[in-house]
Amino acid sequence: MTATALPPAGPATARARTKGPLRGDIEGLRAVAVLMVLAYHVGLPGSSGGFAGVDVFFVISGYLITSQLVREATQEGRVSIPRFYARRARRLLPAATVVLVSTTLAGLLVLPRGRQTELGTEVLAATGYVVNWLFASREVDYLAEDADPSWVQHYWSLSVEEQFYVVWPLLIILVLWLATKLRLRFLRLLTVVLAGLVAVSLVWSVVHTADSPGTAYFSTLTRAWQLGAGALLVLLTPALARVRHPVAAGAAWGGLALVAATLLVVDGGTAWPGSAALLPTVGTAAVIAAGIAWEDSPPARLLGVAPMRFLGGLSYGLYLWHWPALSLLAEVRPDASLPVRVVVALGSVLLAWLTLRLIEDPVRFSPVLARDQRRTLTLGAVAMATSGALALALVLTAPRLETTLDGADGAVALVDPASRASEELRMRSDPAAAVGPVEQLVPDPATVEEDLSLAYRDGCQVNVEGTEPTPVDECWYGDPDGDTTVALVGDSKAEQWSSALHAVALQEGWRLKAYTKSACAFVDEGRSESCHAYNRELSAHLGQPEHAPDIVVTSAGAGYDAEMVESAMGLLAPALDAGAEVVVLADTSGQRPRGMGEDVTVYECLDVHRDDPAPCWSEPREAPGDELLVPLAERLDAPFVDLGPWICPAPDELGGCAPVVGGVIVNRQGSHLTGSYVRSLTPILHHALVVAGVAATPVGELGWEPAVDPPRP
Repeated sequence: MTATALPPAGPATARARTKGPLRGDIEGLRAVAVLMVLAYHVGLPGSSGGFAGVDVFFVISGYLITSQLVREATQEGRVSIPRFYARRARRLLPAATVVLVSTTLAGLLVLPRGRQTELGTEVLAATGYVVNWLFASREVDYLAEDADPSWVQHYWSLSVEEQFYVVWPLLIILVLWLATKLRLRFLRLLTVVLAGLVAVSLVWSVVHTADSPGTAYFSTLTRAWQLGAGALLVLLTPALARVRHPVAAGAAWGGLALVAATLLVVDGGTAWPGSAALLPTVGTAAVIAAGIAWEDSPPARLLGVAPMRFLGGLSYGLYLWHWPALSLLAEVRPDASLPVRVVVALGSVLLAWLTLRLIEDPVRFSPVLARDQRRTLTLGAVAMATSGALALALVLTAPRLETTLDGADGAVALVDPASRASEELRMRSDPAAAVGPVEQLVPDPATVEEDLSLAYRDGCQVNVEGTEPTPVDECWYGDPDGDTTVALVGDSKAEQWSSALHAVALQEGWRLKAYTKSACAFVDEGRSESCHAYNRELSAHLGQPEHAPDIVVTSAGAGYDAEMVESAMGLLAPALDAGAEVVVLADTSGQRPRGMGEDVTVYECLDVHRDDPAPCWSEPREAPGDELLVPLAERLDAPFVDLGPWICPAPDELGGCAPVVGGVIVNRQGSHLTGSYVRSLTPILHHALVVAGVAATPVGELGWEPAVDPPRP
């Protein structure tokens, strides 16, 4: 799991002009947290849980921000929203904007065109502090298989904190108003409200993480309890201040031990945050709480040594710079060694120091801006507009997806025309002629990620969290007046055939209904609970007389094996009992350019090697989903339609899998096919269904034009 962390806003350096001295233990904790994150991203041995540095930061941030707000509320009887946001703008926006602008310009210079569009979208979301939700949505997008980590991935935690900054002051104002109206003690009421919110968020974090750890990781709702834990420490200060020194020192040592344990025992396979995040959260809270009781304890003195204070003061800038720097290195030197990555990370320290001295401190401590909140907020808006405008320009200047094949034949170019009217299709005697250099690629490599099949494009694939099939009156394709009903069930490997099946259904007079769900083939074991619940409901639905299909078409991707056959059989039973027949479509294998780095996709390779795509060819790979699909077809005595030879044609003769066939790019991302190539496969799929006895059109009457998706409604 790629994870990053935002150092909390608050006092950052020994030069900070604030009331009272800075707590050295908190500065040291920030140094610990940013070092955890750096070690994880660099790949240092023994840092598998370094991504949990973000949890440390969240607790610190909740404590520091709440300290400011509660002090203002109790001393002045009010909280000034303009003043609060002016402080946040001076603290956060200068460095954040400089890094966003620099990252965007670097991406313009070195990233493939397709990823430039993606980067522009991400920078826009980061500018608006909603990029965590963008990343969460991608976690439920199974077609984002093998996607490269974003260059601004680390801004997700800044988004979480900024959303906290929006809600938390307003909630304090509301509680202050209620306390006044009801004649209640403000701090006591705020403590009760906050404790309730922390409990709810923690429970939801545990539940949501168990069901969908990818989306839970980026969600503000599953992280709020960590910020709230830090906030509660402020409200419990009077009680904590009375803790005896030996107890406080023990708590601090214990808290540091919990944080250290997180670094060592947690890894990317741990469902996070959930209950596992209690380890760093409780540990950090214990250290901060101990510092309230005894600010000069031995653990506090250890955390407050000069080098730790220095790194703590740089933690915000260091956090912002290190990830784009490492991402740029991975792009230009994907095989960079550990020492090289360490050097780049150390270089980020220099960038952070320069940013602090030349940008952050001059803006943050400007007397002019400090006196004029309106001017500060205007400057913040200009900063956000600058990075947003640059990102928008990157998006608007990108190539646009063409939805037609523009005369390219795709898979049809492989077929011997003389065999089209026969029971057995033959490949042309010179398949190399169909995979040779072409003047124009379809789609443009920069738009391949947008080249989706019909049902996914229309939003008819249920995401990984969904538990209910699409409504009965939606997501129908083919002939609306057809007498034969076809149900397409399974994961995205089934959905990718929706464009071709729509065209076949039109010719055959079938009504086609899409029931696919991301990362969820038609099984009820070995996957997420949401997948199991969805499939059980769908199974019962397909057994009802008014919904029973005549044909069920299914497929599956990676993550399934022969042991799941009984599960699939059980789910198919209601439809089979109602008279349905089943067609099993083989899985499709992925491609990795053998002449490029392991992380380079086929379409990125083609964007660079348009004139000579030789480096973009791939070695043949097994289709992992067939481990389930082949025995399932055998058990059902059902047709098993394998179009693999038309996806990776004659690999022995040609020396591998061609990235382009008949002028059409084959793979979209990972092992998914482009929508364009699926449409070009339509006549071949239709022919296979006729030969299998599923479709009724005589082979001599089949159309040999690629499918054309209907326009968006």
